[in-house]
Amino acid sequence: MITNDLEKLGFSPEEVNSYIALLELGGGFVSNVAKRAGAHRVTTYNTLENLRKKGFAKVSKKKGVRFYYPINPQVILNQIEDSYKTAKNIVPELIELQSAHQFRPKIQFFEGVDEVSEILMDLLNTDGEVLGFINYELGAEVFEKHLNKYYSKALKVKKKFRLLCPNDEFNTEYIKKHLQKRIDAGILEIFAVNPKTFPVKNAEYIYGDKVATISLDKNEMIGVIIESANNAETNRSIFNLAWLGATSFVAK
Repeated sequence: MITNDLEKLGFSPEEVNSYIALLELGGGFVSNVAKRAGAHRVTTYNTLENLRKKGFAKVSKKKGVRFYYPINPQVILNQIEDSYKTAKNIVPELIELQSAHQFRPKIQFFEGVDEVSEILMDLLNTDGEVLGFINYELGAEVFEKHLNKYYSKALKVKKKFRLLCPNDEFNTEYIKKHLQKRIDAGILEIFAVNPKTFPVKNAEYIYGDKVATISLDKNEMIGVIIESANNAETNRSIFNLAWLGATSFVAK
């Protein structure tokens, strides 16, 4: 366990063995350390020099021969704390430098039903309202084993949705059967539109700074999330325009 942990802190396997040997011996000549570590003398010499350069060992001479002894293990913790403080101070400046250059939207790709279903849960982990287009007839078949968990969590966290879907028998019955609790709770609004004039073959969701597009064709099961404030704002405007049109039809 100690060996693995020291390697995680940047020690090579040879450095681990030599450092532990030094601690157990309380210091020693290269030959003594090599014997204790079970390593070749020449290799051990190079390893001990690396430890010295890293600040974990010191060297003196006894009778003209190099004698190495270990630095207190507390030094490891001190060095890590110093590195953490340094990183904590410079990271904000590095982030500013990154932000100063041209914007690169973050794009995530998902493939297969299980991976793509992660997008559904991502909708629930972002602040703000979710807007979207969905066809439940296609989505219910593709994501059948994931939807109960998704709907339950959406109700539990009281996530607000506004959605447009096709106005047909399947979607009407599906909404009544599976989504009525969220509608009654005031966290889900759905308007149905003419499926012939406005067909919906994919699902699209706008939330936070993200726009997610999900294929509802089980033969091309892919999903994409584009994280870009400008892109999300534009798509939000398009949705609101479509929503306005849908509600106007209902009003008439």
